[in-house]
Amino acid sequence: MRPWDASPPADLAEEAAVWMVQLDSDDPAERAAAQQGFAAWRAQSPRHAEAAERLESFIGRVKQVGAGAGDARAARAALDAAQQGVRRTRQRWAVGRAAGALVLAALLALPTWLALHQHPPAHLWADVRSSSGQWQRQTLSDGSQVTLSGVTAIQWRADERERVVELLRGSLLVEVAKDATRPFYVQTPLGRIRALGTRFAVTYGDGGMTLEMLESRVAVQGADAAQPVVVAAGQRLHVDARGMGAVEAVDAASVEQGWQSHQLVVDDRPLPEVLDRLAAHHAGPLYFDRAALAGIRVSAVLPLDDTAQALRLLQQNFPQLRLRSVASRWVWVGLQPAP
Repeated sequence: MRPWDASPPADLAEEAAVWMVQLDSDDPAERAAAQQGFAAWRAQSPRHAEAAERLESFIGRVKQVGAGAGDARAARAALDAAQQGVRRTRQRWAVGRAAGALVLAALLALPTWLALHQHPPAHLWADVRSSSGQWQRQTLSDGSQVTLSGVTAIQWRADERERVVELLRGSLLVEVAKDATRPFYVQTPLGRIRALGTRFAVTYGDGGMTLEMLESRVAVQGADAAQPVVVAAGQRLHVDARGMGAVEAVDAASVEQGWQSHQLVVDDRPLPEVLDRLAAHHAGPLYFDRAALAGIRVSAVLPLDDTAQALRLLQQNFPQLRLRSVASRWVWVGLQPAP
């Protein structure tokens, strides 16, 4: 019972009304037993006594209005009133329980939702995966080394003919073990990269696939391209739904240093591409309108292990950006409203 509840509980009112009906029995023995039982019931606590007094007062008013109606009729009216109160109370409890269940479901669903954000269902069966904020280095069965950055997942298979890393999502640094008899592939839905022995980085996500060559060279076969494109050390290639872009120069030493120091090194790249990389390391979802931000080009060195700081640096350099967040996890990046 809460201290601010002035009335007896509805269940007590209902119990008192039941006693009143039994007190009006035509059987003297039953009526005597009811009188004894009711006395014992109302003596259980002050709340029981108060419920009895309230009901007796209610019956008295009903009898006056009814002008001749018996106690049983009044008691049954009181019982109906009490039961209506019980029903209303139970309805409120049902609503309260339903609201509580929704809150509980939301609380239980939140960790699950965050887990799915970091590991979509397809990633759960990946051979190797990493989560936001993680850097994971793995030696594959052929001796090749892969480093996963942020939310990344790969499948790995090797046989007597070839070695294949399927990049499901994320960023990957590959150091291919030399094997002249078995080519090494990194593949995504947008293309396939073939290497014999080399070192390169690949990122794949909503914005497309980006290859950055650090050593040697590879051949890239686009999903819809007839001829492969050769990309050498110090070059980068971006592939998206529109096809292959142009081969561009990249500072391989800076990209290498970025992987070693957990930094994102970009030179004149579209802001959505930068946000994609930050999103892989952010602890919660990072929302943005890709088309609205596509015109902003970024040249920067950003800390991937501190995405909050990276976002602040972006906002300082681009005042037209508007950052909003909830609990530091849910972050929206957009443009400031027009004046």
